[in-house]
Amino acid sequence: MENLENRLVARYFPLAYYLAMSGESFRDRAKAAMEAQKMGKAELNRLSGVPYHTLDKFLKRPGATTSAENAAAMARVLGINVDDDATFDELRSLYYQLDTDQRKFFLQSIRGLTRKR
Repeated sequence: MENLENRLVARYFPLAYYLAMSGESFRDRAKAAMEAQKMGKAELNRLSGVPYHTLDKFLKRPGATTSAENAAAMARVLGINVDDDATFDELRSLYYQLDTDQRKFFLQSIRGLTRKR
């Protein structure tokens, strides 16, 4: 396998986005969790530390994205995963199909994508 530097591969991916590979989007699941918990944007803002304006924009616009940090903070407060369980299962399955060198490259790539810039 060719040894590529992670920083050269990682720059082609967006810094912050959420995946909706299967099932509902994170935005839709966040809205449903807020509704089920009778939680408003102001309370989510207070508990998560995500700016109110950012929450408002994210929750109002279909297809809106947010940073990984904001998504993680919202998910923690709402008790949901950023990605749905099917996505984690798919990633786990794909990971175990890789050989040792490919697994190392995969992990280095993920670390590069999540490194703060």
